[in-house]
Amino acid sequence: MDINKSKKGFSLVELLIAISFMSVIIVLTFTITSFNSKLSNLNRERTKALMYATEGIEALKLIAWEDLQIGDFHLTLQGDAWILAVGNEVVDDFTRTITISDVYREDSTNGNTHGPIAVTGFLDPDTKKITISLDWLSRSGSNQQEQLETYLHHWQADRWSQSDWIGGSGQSNWSDITSFYTKDSGMDISTPGIATLLSGFLDWNEATTTATFNTPGNFDDNDVYELDGLAYLVTENNPSGSEFYILDVNDIYNPFQRASLNIGATVTSVVVQGDYAYLSTKADNGELKVVDVSNSYSPFVVATYNLPSNRNAQDLVVDETELYIIQYDDLYSFSIISPTSPQLLDSIDVDEKAKELFLSENNVYIATEDGDKELQIIDVTNPANLQTIGEYNLPGSLKGTDVYVRGTRAYISTQNNGSGAEFFIFEISDPSDPVFIGSYEAGEKIHSFSIVGPYALLGTNLLNEELVVIDVSFPATINQVSGFDLDGYVLGMSANCSVIYAATSNNQNEFFIISTEVVDCGYASSGTLESSTFDVDTNSVSYNWIAWSGSEPANTDIRFQIATSNNQSGPWIFIGPDGTGGTYYSEAAYELINYNSHLDQRYLRYKLFLTSQSDLQVPILEELTISYSIY
Repeated sequence: MDINKSKKGFSLVELLIAISFMSVIIVLTFTITSFNSKLSNLNRERTKALMYATEGIEALKLIAWEDLQIGDFHLTLQGDAWILAVGNEVVDDFTRTITISDVYREDSTNGNTHGPIAVTGFLDPDTKKITISLDWLSRSGSNQQEQLETYLHHWQADRWSQSDWIGGSGQSNWSDITSFYTKDSGMDISTPGIATLLSGFLDWNEATTTATFNTPGNFDDNDVYELDGLAYLVTENNPSGSEFYILDVNDIYNPFQRASLNIGATVTSVVVQGDYAYLSTKADNGELKVVDVSNSYSPFVVATYNLPSNRNAQDLVVDETELYIIQYDDLYSFSIISPTSPQLLDSIDVDEKAKELFLSENNVYIATEDGDKELQIIDVTNPANLQTIGEYNLPGSLKGTDVYVRGTRAYISTQNNGSGAEFFIFEISDPSDPVFIGSYEAGEKIHSFSIVGPYALLGTNLLNEELVVIDVSFPATINQVSGFDLDGYVLGMSANCSVIYAATSNNQNEFFIISTEVVDCGYASSGTLESSTFDVDTNSVSYNWIAWSGSEPANTDIRFQIATSNNQSGPWIFIGPDGTGGTYYSEAAYELINYNSHLDQRYLRYKLFLTSQSDLQVPILEELTISYSIY
């Protein structure tokens, strides 16, 4: 009996709980439905508020800059134009308030306000902060607000632009929009619509061998270094003669020997700096040798350094105070502050046999026979602490043969790759991460190469075309320009503008000089152009900003200075953003002009400065614009 009564009581409790639970569900469902309805209404209201805010900003852009005063305003139509009236307005149950505020920036240099926007700092007279607020009472009975903020700039200022210079120089005062006052020889304005640097022209289809030189015996010439009309030539070991020669090549049609020197071993490479020639050799007891060449008719060895192992030294590079030399798979750094006493600083293992080196800025680039990283990059910022920072694994298992760097491009050649490429180009803006950008299939091993202007000069293993000239201006589409049969492989070369000095394996005439018949070595690393005088017609003027469009490749610069005067004839003192002649306007987009330095000056000129550290790339100016305001 007791048990049955307990069961009946338990069922009653369950029923009561179920009823209570269902009641909660019903109330919760009603609440959620009500909440969703309110949320939907609120979202619609916010969308409408943002629409009114956006409408306000667009209307403000149609109002004159001088009418944008500081304070709270609302929009009103006067005729068919928008104007601002003090206070707020009600639009469809929304209260809209337009707040205009001054803008401050972190820095000011001689009146030129610049830098990030700040809460306090220096007033920027050409920027206003716009805040549009929409307040309303929602259908749910709560107060709501939406705000939209933006910055407006002095868009209605007058502008002076120049986008063509084809009219040439000699125009003192502005009349022809394609002319200017003067330029130097580095500036090229021959193409309509651009101002750039001379990039030169070499027609390798018209090239010819101007002279040869036969070093004694049947020994390969391994390398050559030309400097100031002298060619320093090194060869294989000649047991009964010399391995180091100095040739006078001032007359490229009639070279002659000034001197020779017995090194006692095969010399693999040569670099000349100042009064010294630095040699890497296969001598077991002296892989590094330094030769005094201050008297080119009587060179002599002044230093010998024996590297740790008995393996061959393959290549070396030098800068003003350091030397880097490769011995099989080790790179060594030396101080050559005293060339007659090189001091070992550090060494680093590069894993596999290294072939060639190239020093560019703070990095040594290495072509190696390591099939997993044919290109290796060593940071030599601290020559006493060499560090590997980058590498690249070429397709397949190739062996690097030579390497060259110019600007932000690295070039590497390899042994014969069958049906694949043997010449590769990389973008090295970040040396720790080389990016492949192009390749060329030579069809044979490339022993050595050099870069001149837009051309790569390849010393190949081709029987009838040992020297191949290719255009590498556009790495994605490399084309052959010319080729030469030298009866010997080019093992090393030194190229100077339109002349190639080649060390080859030809047994009869190991040394070749090749030159173009048509020579224009007008590669300019810098150029300047001064504009005509522009008249703004009043001295009640301030100058706002300068902007330009064009292209500025890596290792090139486009810069400007501005001069103003109240005399049409000047004087013209060109200055930069800090008010001195030592700075330049270089930002392409709306760089603020020094306010105080040019205030109330009726006449203006600009000066254009172009520079390039890369023969392959030049900066190009397409348009210049200067903004000014008359008050």
